Amino acid sequence: MHRVIFILLIAIASSSLTGNLEMLHAQPSVIQGSLVDSETNQPLQGAHIFLSGTRLGTYSSKSGSFALRNIPTGSYRIIITMIGYERKIFRLDMVDGERKNLNLRLNPVVYEMEDLMVDHRGKRWRKNLKRFHELFIGESVNADSVVILNPEVLRFDSNFWGRLEAEAQKPLEIVNKSLGYHITYYLFEFKHVGGTTFWDGEPLFAEMTPSNPLQQFLWDYNRFKAFRGSMRHFWLAVLDDQVEEEGFSIYKIWDPAFPGDRERRFTVTPEDIIRPGHKEFLKEVRFTGSLEIIYKHEPEEMRYLEWARVMERGPLSIQVSWLELDERYVTVDESGEVVQPYGALQSGYMGFERLADLTPRGYRPEGFWDTGNK
Repeated sequence: MHRVIFILLIAIASSSLTGNLEMLHAQPSVIQGSLVDSETNQPLQGAHIFLSGTRLGTYSSKSGSFALRNIPTGSYRIIITMIGYERKIFRLDMVDGERKNLNLRLNPVVYEMEDLMVDHRGKRWRKNLKRFHELFIGESVNADSVVILNPEVLRFDSNFWGRLEAEAQKPLEIVNKSLGYHITYYLFEFKHVGGTTFWDGEPLFAEMTPSNPLQQFLWDYNRFKAFRGSMRHFWLAVLDDQVEEEGFSIYKIWDPAFPGDRERRFTVTPEDIIRPGHKEFLKEVRFTGSLEIIYKHEPEEMRYLEWARVMERGPLSIQVSWLELDERYVTVDESGEVVQPYGALQSGYMGFERLADLTPRGYRPEGFWDTGNK
């Protein structure tokens, strides 16, 4: 859930920033199974099976069987989709060396022609698409290099001033030319109202093929920039008790209780907000009020000032974000993934960075392991 440059090559090379390491695990973990038609019991070939937010995906074979291998420990949403059948989505917790079998029956569904057709020629639709791109893809520098290849599958509802809802009749095919990813995005819900943006969906990442070594070099650098200071980076730092080492400071903010009172601000440590979860690789995050998160290793983009409407000053040398819980607590797995889609509300700089700045959940920059992160 979410709310609402070229650098000297010598400097880049000396910093050893590149890399894209998938999480290490002691033993391979596997999800395997088979798919059949619930009415005919015939095997289903060509169904798409993937783990949301990762690069782990496959298709069912002629016999309906499938297997996802080498899955890092974590809590995942697995998606099974096939044209002509109802989509299946459910959560799975995986640990190193675990094998799970899923033998599933998919229900056929008949689509009405009007459900598959969208009028994308009108002026109002194009205006809504532009607004959707700003809210969903984002307004950062990376967003300029993101293209939705099939925007015609989108439908919009903006009957009330300032509100925008969107639905996609098919998965969105998105190319991020800045980070070098092709993203297949299953959008389940999108709503912007009252200055707040909510969405829920399942992305599957695929790395693009670079045209030359320089392009790969730039993708590596841009991925590093996108990851550093992100919400995932923050949670990994918290879980591994590496907050200061990774450039973060955390404060709890209490709003004034009475007129004239001053805002209260206290330093927070990981021990103050983290509790054991119901499984070893899961942690519960609990706090009241709001957290102020300061990232000190990267300055603000000029675009952020425009987005936040604070043009009376220049960019700060730090990035400031705020986090509030929409639930009593949220659960975070060891990959830095928040289990509840709408569990936390992020604003400030982390609210500014959206899909254009998202990396797969298994991505880690080279050297990130040196501080003990997992």
